[in-house]
Amino acid sequence: MSIRLVVFDLGGVMIRIRHAWSEILAEMDLRLPDGFTSDRLADHRALSAYQNGEIGEEDFLIALSNEFGFGVDQVREAHQLILREDYPGAAELVNDLRKSGIKVVCLSNTNELHFREFFSGRFPVCEAFDELLASHRLGLSKPDPAIYALVEDRYGFQGTEIIFFDDNSSNIEAAIARNWSGVLIDPESDPPFVIRQELVRRSVLER
Repeated sequence: MSIRLVVFDLGGVMIRIRHAWSEILAEMDLRLPDGFTSDRLADHRALSAYQNGEIGEEDFLIALSNEFGFGVDQVREAHQLILREDYPGAAELVNDLRKSGIKVVCLSNTNELHFREFFSGRFPVCEAFDELLASHRLGLSKPDPAIYALVEDRYGFQGTEIIFFDDNSSNIEAAIARNWSGVLIDPESDPPFVIRQELVRRSVLER
């Protein structure tokens, strides 16, 4: 079957992000407390709980404040520094797909603080999607098979009609298990260029 739905992850695929607390705190001239063992954002329990909708904004910020030993305003700033900017060409890629008649959605493990920032004007790509599906609002997160089933049901497409781009191999494997086409993206590359090449190769885009 031909591709009728393109699904993008956001951070590391459409938006540049910082991947470690130490990198973020260095931007603030701060450092992690001694003994802190969850430097990678992907390994941080409170952040995962917030993204899954298990805890709210206030509880998340208090938990982070207690872990880091900083005030709530400082940890809120640190959390917002995860987000950098659109990859060049990201919004143009999404717009080109939509002009060609392809539905384009974002499927992101994210949270309410970041969700509000996505639509602040800083990230044009977020305004370009047909829809931005956020884990904390769905109550599901990747790579739970249920979130991929939700996408299929929401838009009425079979797995063979969907292509998915993500920078996490577990998320890609879960998509492939539902018969989606899955493409693993290196966030240190030029994702919009790499993705465009892949879509041209698959005759989803002309150029």
